[in-house]
Amino acid sequence: MMLTKLLVPLLLCAGTAAAQTYPLPATTGSTTATEGTAPFLLPAGVTQTKIADRLTLTLQGLPATFGNWDMIALDPTSRFVFVPAEVSQGSGLFRFDTQDSSFELLMVGDNSGVRESDPAQWSAATDDFGRFDPATWTPWGSVLTAEETTGGRLFEVRNPLATGGPYDVVWHSGIPALRHEGLRLDSLGNVYMVDEDNSGSIYKFAPKTPGDLSVGQSFVLRVDAYAANPLANAALDWSAPVNLSASRFGAATWVPMTDADGVALTAADPFAFVTTTGGRNAADELKGTPYGRPEDLEVSFLANGHEVLFCSLTSENRVVSIELSDPTHCTVRVFVDFDTLNLATGLDVNPLQQSPTVSPGPDTATNFDDPDNLAVDAFGDIYVVEDQNPGDVWKCVDADRDGVAEGMGIWLSLGVAGTEPTGLIADPNDPYRFWLCVMHPDSANDALWALDTRPYPGSDDDLVLRTGVNGPAVALPGEFVKAAGAGDTVALEVESPGGTHLGEPYIVFGQGALAGGLIPSPFIAGSWLNLLWPAVILDGTTNFVAPVNLPGGGSSASLVVPSGLAGFSIAIQAVTIGAGGLTLTEAHELTVVN
Repeated sequence: MMLTKLLVPLLLCAGTAAAQTYPLPATTGSTTATEGTAPFLLPAGVTQTKIADRLTLTLQGLPATFGNWDMIALDPTSRFVFVPAEVSQGSGLFRFDTQDSSFELLMVGDNSGVRESDPAQWSAATDDFGRFDPATWTPWGSVLTAEETTGGRLFEVRNPLATGGPYDVVWHSGIPALRHEGLRLDSLGNVYMVDEDNSGSIYKFAPKTPGDLSVGQSFVLRVDAYAANPLANAALDWSAPVNLSASRFGAATWVPMTDADGVALTAADPFAFVTTTGGRNAADELKGTPYGRPEDLEVSFLANGHEVLFCSLTSENRVVSIELSDPTHCTVRVFVDFDTLNLATGLDVNPLQQSPTVSPGPDTATNFDDPDNLAVDAFGDIYVVEDQNPGDVWKCVDADRDGVAEGMGIWLSLGVAGTEPTGLIADPNDPYRFWLCVMHPDSANDALWALDTRPYPGSDDDLVLRTGVNGPAVALPGEFVKAAGAGDTVALEVESPGGTHLGEPYIVFGQGALAGGLIPSPFIAGSWLNLLWPAVILDGTTNFVAPVNLPGGGSSASLVVPSGLAGFSIAIQAVTIGAGGLTLTEAHELTVVN
């Protein structure tokens, strides 16, 4: 049956303009009018849900100073969200319960503007905190947070799930003073940190005892070629001519700042807090490589099995990948920057920018500017969040997982006046759910949002359908609705990754639908096909005398989109038939655009 015949029941209905799909073609305009309901421009099929907002929680007792919600953390159950308030004084950290919408105050500054610099005199109950930026859940069940300010301190809440407190808060004064932002851990429990400054470096803390941050060795990243350049000056900004002319990428070394017991190896005291940033002073002495406002960090894996640390460099419009070859040696590469391919246009993301010191254009333009937060999803893809208004989130494609992305596209865009998107994090229990904050809007109503990126779930039972238009077939967050035109080739893949459904008869169905969203079947749970309308078999067969069984490694097929379908959609869903009955994949929607 020709695909055009799938639309016979729809020909009396008006077609609906297709919604935008990933990659989004442009940065959003203003979304201030829908701040409380739909602040984000999203790919078709992605839904946004407000979870909490500052004004509501303030009425319930949240301290009035707790604005500027920033880089959040989730506990392993996804029930609790830990939210830092990045304000200059009266900062703190609270825990939000997504089940009953209650909150607990874990750390609250006294709003005096006075921060203690002496660990011997410090008490969490009588101190102020400034500009808490990150929150990170540790493998041993605590939460880390730290100050993005002069001489910033790093704290650990060791019982973050306790009910009603008191909360056991520790200042880890054996970790150098930095202008903290990104905090991430590798598989060995090493902590990676940045110093968010235009002469900022990247750091590692290796605890002497895994899971105990009270004692350990601190390191700063130093690119070997930079260290060998006699003109390079680590105390100057990254953009100083002597630093721009020096290599800050390539083979690098983690240079010790302390011994294994945390005793400083430098004349400068790395543990000088509050009035000076001791870690930066010590790093300059060791010629730690300076970068342009290193901000957030993420840890993932490369195809060769090595762990990799990603770091955003806001002032340089770059994100670097740092391949962790062994405890001492690593390699710094440019992951994405102003010259990376924009998947929506086929051009550089910043056609006007040819070097990191040149402006990419106005914030309202569609460009890659001020990369800040990073996130990694369950599939290993990296997301880069801009610190600007409007602010985009770019999803990067590194198909060969070598630490250098082939391209990037806008995945969402936030246009509420005064805001930036921040704190994007993938849900540890749902690979298609994300969380993020709308930070410092003009309304002063910071908010926590959840994004659900798989619109058409099936049986959720080890059976996956992937589709691709003129490219690889995927089933990735925000990519279940794809745009296709007449003559495009659509790749189809069906797989049972865990082997549960190997050898079972399978069928891939295609069916016409009105553009604008598929409708669930009232007859079969998890089905998005209308049993009253015709469908065609795109792969497999309904001949159960001579069935086609799902092979090891899965099946693959393709179709060419015919003409005459513009304004409509094609629903695609696969099913296997086994001893336990029907198992359905999630459905995919092709919106036909011409």
